Amino acid sequence: MSFPTSPRSRRSDGPSRRQVVAGAASGVALATLAPVAARAETMEELVRRVTDGVAPAEGGVKLDIPALVENGNSVDVRIAVESPMTEASHVRWIHLIAEKNPFPDMARLHLSPRAGRAEVATTLRLAQSQTVAAVVAHSDGRYAIATAPVVVTLSACIDGG
Repeated sequence: MSFPTSPRSRRSDGPSRRQVVAGAASGVALATLAPVAARAETMEELVRRVTDGVAPAEGGVKLDIPALVENGNSVDVRIAVESPMTEASHVRWIHLIAEKNPFPDMARLHLSPRAGRAEVATTLRLAQSQTVAAVVAHSDGRYAIATAPVVVTLSACIDGG
């Protein structure tokens, strides 16, 4: 007894189902490589990109972040900038960078004189031990930076049963 062949099985005018699945799989693989390329930038390159090539000065920025955290999923950070926060002299933005995160540009916080104080607090997610930087843009075109190394450890609690 023979079974008739399907007219679809004889088609050759387009990609096969296997070719479509293989193409989709390769697209997913390429998409996962994009963060790897982003991690290749050094902290200096990341900062220069944010400041349009200007080297920021150190000082005037306080980056308060724990030096040792057990879990990188939730790291509290506070940034305070010395600024009168007037129309003539204020902080325009604060940019947070974590060089070893899959996406190192973590946040850009915009401020204006109406903020009253140049202080922000937030929670970050760190992929591993690394240096975190807060880059500040002042209204007069100056840039300032503060950096801090953060060690992310694994949990010390092991359930031995």
